[in-house]
Amino acid sequence: MSETGNVSYLIENRIIFTPAAQCLARVDHPNQRIKLKHSASLCLLLLIQHRGQVVSQNELLEFGWGKNHRQVSFNAFYQSILSLRKSLLQLELQQPLITTIPRKGLIIQEEFDIQVIDTPENNSASAEESLAPDATIEELLADTPRQPLITTAETIMLALTLIICVLILYPWQASDDYFSGYIAASKTPTDCQYYFNSDASNFSRHTAFIDKNPGLCQSHKFIYITTYPESKKLSALVCRSPIKARQENACQPVYYPRYDS
Repeated sequence: MSETGNVSYLIENRIIFTPAAQCLARVDHPNQRIKLKHSASLCLLLLIQHRGQVVSQNELLEFGWGKNHRQVSFNAFYQSILSLRKSLLQLELQQPLITTIPRKGLIIQEEFDIQVIDTPENNSASAEESLAPDATIEELLADTPRQPLITTAETIMLALTLIICVLILYPWQASDDYFSGYIAASKTPTDCQYYFNSDASNFSRHTAFIDKNPGLCQSHKFIYITTYPESKKLSALVCRSPIKARQENACQPVYYPRYDS
């Protein structure tokens, strides 16, 4: 599975991914490109080559970082995938291309239309004009009216997910103030204790998520769920014990960018 050659991938007839140049480009705006990090480009290539199949984190690490993959932290891997998702969002792909399968890995679903094409000349590795991953398309299309790509609720969800990752990376003895406002669910169908973010207007999405994902509960875990009725994003933090000050813990994040309850 080589990343070299004169091959590109046309995603949903909207975005062109060129592995050799490590870039993404809109079909209708080919000169406006996003340069991917080397590891993110390789991860996307592997997911495309295994479309319809779950690719484990270890497989992505080994393919994306090579012989040094054992030294790559979870945070570095997470940031690479996050920047890849953000780049696809900037290019306005209608549906999230990469789906997280909890405790298994990542997948590009079979229903996505991805075609192998010859690399367009203006997508070659020598092209000069490109956008950094954090640049926004709006800066180049300022005169084109468009609704905001990310709502306030989605921004909050993204920020929370980053906070969760920091908590996981370092065994903490930090304050539990952030989660002190979470409300314990009174009745649940499993033996886990669930907590909901109290600033949500209602908890219908929280309870629907619990009902549809009983497998998330294992061995009396403590699960902190964050979501909002007006947003499709949902994150869950599955912990060995309650999050308390000056107490070490072990937690695993689960993030759904587009969860339909």
